[in-house]
This record gives sequence, structure tokens and C-alpha cells, in this order.
Amino acid sequence: MKPIRLAVSAALLSLAATAASADSNLNLLKDGELRILTNPIYPPMEFVNPDSGTIDGFDVDLANAIAKKLNLTTVLVTSAFQELQSGLQTGRADMIISGMSDNVKRQASMDFVDYITSGPILFTVKANADTYKQASDLCGKTVAGSRSTSFGDNVKDWSAANCQAKSKPAIKFEGTADSNAARLGMKQGRYDAVVQGIETIAYQMHVEPDTYKLVGDPLLSNDTFGMAFKKDNTALRDAVAGALDALIKDGTYDQILKKWGLVHNAVPKAVVNGVK
Repeated sequence: MKPIRLAVSAALLSLAATAASADSNLNLLKDGELRILTNPIYPPMEFVNPDSGTIDGFDVDLANAIAKKLNLTTVLVTSAFQELQSGLQTGRADMIISGMSDNVKRQASMDFVDYITSGPILFTVKANADTYKQASDLCGKTVAGSRSTSFGDNVKDWSAANCQAKSKPAIKFEGTADSNAARLGMKQGRYDAVVQGIETIAYQMHVEPDTYKLVGDPLLSNDTFGMAFKKDNTALRDAVAGALDALIKDGTYDQILKKWGLVHNAVPKAVVNGVK
């Protein structure tokens, strides 16, 4: 029996060494942990669950599923959205998952694994629903939104093509600290409408029934969220992309999408820096 015990011990040591080597190859800040920066104020992507007091959401479930595929433990590191990128570069975490849009500007300093689609839509308070029935009704009006997103540029581009190009006054965009601040300002009468991702406003309308009304169709449906990585950590980037593809193939990704009502936001496969 003694040789068998020695053989088993050797096997366990070999497995441990392999796991440690795999962690090392991923350039993780701490072996066995996948440290993820997130700004949990963007339901249903990531938010503090009022019932449990813990961080919840689609991104959290997806991060946990990816970590499980890689035999790692997820550690969430919270941060203001505007500090996510600097936090990644200064070593606060291994990656970012926080409803962050993949775009060419951000690709200059980070790599992205695209994992879900999105797009901006305008909405107003219910009291103004008869005044603003379609997006063009907001020409010359003030629209607010998080200054940390690309939605401000989306609104300005849409306005140029659909307001100014038709001799109507431009939509004025007001950047705010986050979407919560934008909605509060609209309720207080400081803004006529708010721009937010199509994946989040439906959730917010569920949380605050009879409060908001969508204005027309989405301005765009081609925004893409990406998980962000340091440019020099291609090993972790590619491992996460492989894990996402495995989750898509085995149906786990679809289950998480259904849980959070995001079945229309799915991507068919993981793509690195897919936005050009």
C-alpha cells in the first residue's frame, strides 16, 4: 500500500504544480484568484443587490462562470467607473468587467474580449410622454447621461444626422457622474430626457414602475461591451476568450442571458478587439 500512497501523493503534487504553472502563465496578481474591477451601479450588469447586500448581476454571474472554467476564484474589486482603467494599469486587478464599451480609443491602452451587445435609447418621465413621443421631438432639448460612457457621442452623432441636418436645433447633451444622477436630474426637471443602455432601462422600469417612458427606438444597436485586459497580458485575455467560447458552446452563457433578460444582447462567439 505504501508505494500506492506515494504514487497518489506524487500525482497530487504534479497536479498542484500544473495548476500553479497555469496560474503563473496567466500573469495573475495572485495565484488562484481572478481579480476583477467593477463599478456596481449599472443594473442588470452589476449592482448591489438590496436584499443580500452583495454585488449581483449578469457580469458577476458571467465572471464566476469564466473563473470556474479556469479553475480560479473570483475576487471583485469595486471602483468608480472613471477609475477602472487606471486601476487595471496600476495593478489593482487582473481585468475589468463592468459594462464597458469596447471602442478604438480604449483599445489604444487595453485589449477587449467582446461578450455582449448594447445600444443607447432615450427615455423621459411619464409626465412628459405625450410631449416626447419620438427621438426627433427632443431636438433642441437637453438630454443627460453618464459622461463615462460613449452615449454622449452617440446622442451628438444622432442629433447631427436627424436634427441639424433637417434644420432643427441640436440636442444638448449634459454629462453626469452616472445614470443615477441623470435620472434624478430628469425627475427634478433639469433634463428633458436621459440616454441609457437598452439593457439597463428595462430593468430600471421594472424597479420604478410607472415612472419612465421610452422615446422611440434605440439610437444604435451596435454598442459592444468588452472585458478589458492590460495590453501585455495576452495570455489571460486569450484564456478568458476561450472560457467564454466554452460557456457559449455548453449553454451556460445562454442560461445567464435568460436569467437577466438579455437574450437579445448575445454574441455568437468571443472576439478580441472586435470594434473597429
